[in-house]
Amino acid sequence: MKIPLKGKNLILAVVAPLVVICDQVSKFLATSNLKPLTFEADPSARFVTVIDGFWRFKYAENTGAAWGLFRDMSAAFRVPFFIVVSLLAIGFIIWFFRRIEAHKRVLPLAVSLVLGGALGNLIDRIYMGKVVDFVDWFVTFEEPVNLGLFTITAGEKHWPTFNVADAAISIGVVLLVIEMFGGKKKEDPDQGEADQDDPGTGPAPARGETADEDGQGR
Repeated sequence: MKIPLKGKNLILAVVAPLVVICDQVSKFLATSNLKPLTFEADPSARFVTVIDGFWRFKYAENTGAAWGLFRDMSAAFRVPFFIVVSLLAIGFIIWFFRRIEAHKRVLPLAVSLVLGGALGNLIDRIYMGKVVDFVDWFVTFEEPVNLGLFTITAGEKHWPTFNVADAAISIGVVLLVIEMFGGKKKEDPDQGEADQDDPGTGPAPARGETADEDGQGR
């Protein structure tokens, strides 16, 4: 069965492979250029600053899930577990994609981003048993900030280090939420006028008047 390469299928065919390529190339560059920096004696030389005080490129390896979850599990169990979970997730994504209506555009884009990201990280887990991360976002608080329920201590506060695949998945999920909850079609404004202009319904006669067969009141 030949699948037509247009509409949502074209979006998938372009976006998902593009995400995988960008992810794998960026991880290769991170491994080649950033990993050697992790052996520097000076901690300030172990990263490359992109935006001072906010964004760095810093090599990291995540053996767990998002935010390092389950990284302390035995590798003999952890690696097969994450590979199986990733394959199941990819299968569900493909099943969901096939159910998307042909005229949709944002939804196929969102699913393609998620699929590409899932494939990118799956490649890492199959070949290395871990995922390479290198994007380090953070903010620095000069002094503690009291928010009532809790207090943010002074110093650098880092978002979990991530990669291109993670970014694609996050953007895709945001687009999915926007499309599914905010992308409903607005009601056709001409529909109400069409109902009022129904040819089978004429204007009501004025009070005290009746219409004869010739349409004249009496």
